[in-house]
Amino acid sequence: MGGFVCGYQAAHVGEVAADYLGLPHGGEKPRLYRNGGQGRFQDVTRAAGLDRLLLAMGANWGDYDNDGWPDLYLGTGEPDLSSLMPNRLFRNGGGGRFEDVTTAARVGHLQKGHGVAFADFDEDGDLDIYAVMGGAFSGDTAANVFFENPGAEGAWVEIELRGISANRPGLGARLRCHVQEGRETRVIYRTVTTGGSFGASPFRQWIGLGKAGKVDRLEIDWPGSGTRQVVREVPVRRRITITEGDGTPVVVVPARWGRARE
Repeated sequence: MGGFVCGYQAAHVGEVAADYLGLPHGGEKPRLYRNGGQGRFQDVTRAAGLDRLLLAMGANWGDYDNDGWPDLYLGTGEPDLSSLMPNRLFRNGGGGRFEDVTTAARVGHLQKGHGVAFADFDEDGDLDIYAVMGGAFSGDTAANVFFENPGAEGAWVEIELRGISANRPGLGARLRCHVQEGRETRVIYRTVTTGGSFGASPFRQWIGLGKAGKVDRLEIDWPGSGTRQVVREVPVRRRITITEGDGTPVVVVPARWGRARE
């Protein structure tokens, strides 16, 4: 595998560890590996619809449409000044396949993309995208870009952990959000990480709830101690802080309230 590889943790599959996305930068195609448990991974790149990508430099995951499934934004490019290719956004279709929505979302910037971050920058109830742009040569410059999300339907909750026995930001903590969508029970998984190569987002975990209007219960496995904490009264459409060992979430009032938070 030529060049260098950017690695990114993907979404959890059940109780096993996360899947893994590798982005080689040397003419090789990216690889998405599904974790089957017991130390074995399966290459599901083609089945997921991610087998027609080249020269990805940066990437990150974020649920921009609040359906509970992490979507993928890719920064692309190579040092050659003549290299022009759009950065791309893929919508997660439900854990099996990704759909290229770059044109519809109007995020196909042609400059070379590097670091990518998802966050609700404007505090209006959906994830926006910030991407670092620019090439390797001094003349190949471009301003970084901020893509404001025009709005996403569905409820959500933004969770900031505060460790006591565990590390302060709860790095390594695993979250399981149990919701009811119609007659179907669903579990949405998140892990607190620092991100991957050329991509990092806040420690706060953004969980879109899809068609569910509330959270039945939230389970947190804290790192280090191995303690499992269960929280049942979880406010939605709010940013909350959960302290290790304290089952009562604290609602955080942002400095600027957006439309969806009113």
